[in-house]
Amino acid sequence: MDDNTAKLNAELDAKWGDVIKGSGGGWTAVPNFLLKMQSELGLKPLELNVLINLIRFWWIPETAPFPAPEKIAQEIGVSERTIYRTLSSLEENGFIKRLNESGKATQYELHGLVEKLKALKNAV
Repeated sequence: MDDNTAKLNAELDAKWGDVIKGSGGGWTAVPNFLLKMQSELGLKPLELNVLINLIRFWWIPETAPFPAPEKIAQEIGVSERTIYRTLSSLEENGFIKRLNESGKATQYELHGLVEKLKALKNAV
């Protein structure tokens, strides 16, 4: 572990303690710009919540995440249908792209979100 990683781990531990350790723990890197500009992007609170949950599973840049909508629904506390409608809205508005391959879990490509953030960042 390099010095920067050790420092980051120590800072996270100081802030969150055992909450981010072990089973059910961890943390998710979400750009502050996404949180600050959610209104400018036209994101409803539930859409932002679903995006953050997709980001939570996006570990490798070139590999689209594939969380189960049912799991997201359970964790957020809404119906599966609500999650499916929200995913459809995010796709229609260009934030995500669903990738369906026979016999595999649906993947959610987030390049649309990244491009929207880049365009907005360049405009401000």
